[in-house]
Amino acid sequence: MASFFTPTDELMKKTDPKCNQMNDISAATIYAIADPSVKALVPPPLVVPDPALLVIYVSDIKSPTFSAPYMEGGIAIVAQITGDNGTTHTGLYYFGLQLCGQGAQNATFMGREEAGLPKKFADEISLRRANGKVFLHIKRNGVRLLRAELQLGNYNDPSFVKDLSQEGGVLTHRYSTDNANGLHNMQVFYYNSQTVYTHYQPAYASVKLQSSAHDPWGEIKIAKILGGSWAKNSNAVLDVTSIYTYPDTEALNAMQYLYTGRFDRLPH
Repeated sequence: MASFFTPTDELMKKTDPKCNQMNDISAATIYAIADPSVKALVPPPLVVPDPALLVIYVSDIKSPTFSAPYMEGGIAIVAQITGDNGTTHTGLYYFGLQLCGQGAQNATFMGREEAGLPKKFADEISLRRANGKVFLHIKRNGVRLLRAELQLGNYNDPSFVKDLSQEGGVLTHRYSTDNANGLHNMQVFYYNSQTVYTHYQPAYASVKLQSSAHDPWGEIKIAKILGGSWAKNSNAVLDVTSIYTYPDTEALNAMQYLYTGRFDRLPH
């Protein structure tokens, strides 16, 4: 009978974002400038500043506090939003996140339903380092949404600088649905997270994005690759703040941008 009762400390780790930590991470990341057409893919009132900085990554999360180990990969753009109090916030807006592995179920549903992130199950995520190179890919519904290679050493663009001391922020959308009101109470939250690096190597990156019927990653066009990296790190959420509330009349329009990252399209 006790198996049906969850202790408070375990429950907090699975439901409170500020208790979430991802430890012992191996990650490959690609930094690029996106074509300006990417601005049309971001839900208002979020805007994409120039130049449009795109971040693509695959990580092997070996010791999360809220699930068993899992693999994760995603594609995001740096975006800005002016909050209800007039303050402008800058953070990553994710078009899509893919997960697989033993802990993927917990991490996917917590990330989507609790945190407001566009998470789905992938068929396969691979991250492999060999002979000074790193190979990564994400496959879903038989399509390699991401295929990339890093050559450790130097960035593609020698002028590119990555400040490892910066704390990261993520802009997420959360909302409610019920029979009486439909889609309502949509808010943008700012997830203030901190990444601590124990190892970091710049890299020369090449990348190819492809689309499937349910995950149109290939529609995100890359204008210029700045570089890549191979890193060992850990990540923790410092605080979570609601920064913008949509009028209910605008929630459906915002959801038109958000739906594809969270759910598969219905058959025609």
